[in-house]
Amino acid sequence: MKIGIFTDTYFPQVNGVTCTIAEWKKKLEKYHDIYVYYPQSSYVPKKNEFPFRSFQFRFYEGYRVAFTKGISKKAKNLDIIHIHGLFTMAMAGLYVSRKYKIPKILTYHTPADDYIDYVTKKPALKKTLMKLYNFWEKKLLNSCDLVTAPSKSIRDRLLEKGVKNEIMVLSNGIDIDFFRYREPESFKKNYGIKKGKVIGFCGRFGYEKHLEDLIDISDRFNGQILIAGKGPATRYYKKLAKGKKNVKFLGFLSREELLEFYSSLDLFIFPSLAETQGLVALESMACGVPVIGANALALKDTIKDGRVGFLYQQGDIEDLTKKIEKAYQKRNELSKNCLEYVKEHSLDKTIERLLEIYENLT
Repeated sequence: MKIGIFTDTYFPQVNGVTCTIAEWKKKLEKYHDIYVYYPQSSYVPKKNEFPFRSFQFRFYEGYRVAFTKGISKKAKNLDIIHIHGLFTMAMAGLYVSRKYKIPKILTYHTPADDYIDYVTKKPALKKTLMKLYNFWEKKLLNSCDLVTAPSKSIRDRLLEKGVKNEIMVLSNGIDIDFFRYREPESFKKNYGIKKGKVIGFCGRFGYEKHLEDLIDISDRFNGQILIAGKGPATRYYKKLAKGKKNVKFLGFLSREELLEFYSSLDLFIFPSLAETQGLVALESMACGVPVIGANALALKDTIKDGRVGFLYQQGDIEDLTKKIEKAYQKRNELSKNCLEYVKEHSLDKTIERLLEIYENLT
């Protein structure tokens, strides 16, 4: 079977979407031919990867908008179209599907309406853009044969917004054979991490991640706070942390370094309000590290409160501090629970279900 993946974001950008696509592609290629269609960038395409001329989206660093002229010739022999986005490449997938009558599935990754502040802060313009976006999102999702959402919260949100199509909850999944505890001593030495309590976060630095909560507790926390990653809000967060000696920015970490990063932590702190699942939370748990996250959107599903960590009210530093103290008291129990819980989000289980979906669509 020939599966076409249409995505608005791809390498060299590293985020939850690109990581999910890469992991799914690697697994699916054992069973089917996988083709990827994406906006052109500095990334050098590999076999069956087709870049399309694009330009930088000025409102969000790393995001590109593609011109998809000629895509119908490159995608006409597909058996299934799998859309991973909501904009230009999604439109391309929709066009190819209609032209050649190819079944299409869409995996919902990003609630783009939560990112509207990157475009404008003017109330009137925001209101207009939100109406246009919600109209397009609903039309796109309702045109697909099936929509998958990585969490129940996201499925419910889409249904509330008027999506009438079938929405299946399907975890993006993580490779639990790869993500597991690794001795972190060499990592700690390389990055100057001292003995004592260590908490932290890794991921893309966006304003919606609300890392100010993690930075704001630095004066109350008797230990080190590690923050790894990069993104459009990097300068903002570094400015907030200026003068706070126990806050350390590690920069971008490779996949291998991530294992040692997670394993260096006592607790993973996740203040984000815009997660559709929160893969880094699951990766952390797979390394035996409990997670304290915002009681919002999909983190309410991903973080089983009291079992693998705790939820707190984003922006409430008192609540976050209490949950950190509580997690330290129960850390051994929470850590054991994490290792059991992540098995429910095994990448192999996700791929098994995805293969069934493809089979049913053809």
